[in-house]
Parts: sequence; C-alpha cells; structure tokens
Amino acid sequence: MDFVHLSLRRNRGWPWPEDSWGLDSMYGETGWCHSCGTPLHEQSGSLTLQAGGQSPVHGAWIPNWRFDAICLEKSIADRLSAEFRLDLRPVAWRRKVIGAAMQIVTPTVGPAWFDPDQLRDAAIARHASAGAECSKCHTWRWLPLPFELLPPVRSEASWERSDIIASPEWFGDGMRSFREILVRRGLADLIAAASPKDFKIREIS
Repeated sequence: MDFVHLSLRRNRGWPWPEDSWGLDSMYGETGWCHSCGTPLHEQSGSLTLQAGGQSPVHGAWIPNWRFDAICLEKSIADRLSAEFRLDLRPVAWRRKVIGAAMQIVTPTVGPAWFDPDQLRDAAIARHASAGAECSKCHTWRWLPLPFELLPPVRSEASWERSDIIASPEWFGDGMRSFREILVRRGLADLIAAASPKDFKIREIS
C-alpha cells in the first residue's frame, strides 16, 4: 500500500469563530451539527485562524480543534500541488494576516476502512464503550483510538484517484469530530520533512 498515516506531534493555532470551533467559517452556520460538531456537507468556506499567539506562518501544521485540516505555507503548497493531486483552499486570518497559507481539503473516500466488529472491540477494550449516535444528526462516531490500536485498514481501488484521503468513519466525543487521514507516501515524506516537529510518519497495516 502506497499510503501512510501522518501522525500529529503537536497542534498550532486556533480556529475562529471560537464559539463554533472554526466550523461556521468552513461550513456555514447550518452546515454542521450543533449537537456533536460533525460537518453535514463538504467544506464550503475557508478555515479561519486567529493570528494572536501564533508565530509567522512556516512549514505545515494542523490547528487545534480541526484535527483533519492540514495547513501549508503557501510556497510549500505551490510546490506540492505541482506534483500531487490536492484540493487547496486559502487559509483566512482573523484581524491580522501573518503569512500566506493554504489548507488541504481532504476528500472522504469509502467504503468503510475498518471492520466494524474489530473497531467496536478495540474501542470497548480502550474505553468500555464503542461510541454513540448523535441524537440530532444521527451520525455514528467511534470513540477515538490511537492509530496503533485501530484495526487493519481495508484499501480500495478508488484510493488510487487521490493522494490524500479521509475515512468515511467519524471519530470523536463531545463536540470533537474528526476523520482518519491517510497520505500517499511521497506527499507525506515532504510534509513531514517540512515540519518534523509537527508530524511523523507511521506505516499502516
């Protein structure tokens, strides 16, 4: 398999608006579930970050709260988009622009990546619960697991049409919702090399 997991070492930056964890600017006020924080459709707006407390844009990073939104310094994004198939959207800044940056909008690629019985067993072993269905939007979210505790990934031929992909499964608890992300090895190598303090590469089974 030519995909790897780009594991997060740290988060950088805070999305805006704070009271929507950045979701209003990315999906619109009605485009995400206000009960569980799960987006209800594909991203339609820009990720907006707050400049306060963040150093000038450099390398690649993932902001707090939006755990499946990879951001890139624009010069890096330009270089990567010339070589890989990426859907890029400009990052917006609240009040003060501290550098040009782009966000990778990662497509959801199915069908299910993980065997649901194995995923349920792993989640229960870790949390004593598998997850829950949101009472408002009816999205099932598995309780989060470290990557090394997830079941083996079931790849599909459709993966070959993309260089970065997101799982159809949602994970999270409370207002935290995210998908697992896999990245084609060559792309992951370049992102991790640009920001070794932010990312490390993990092989997938």
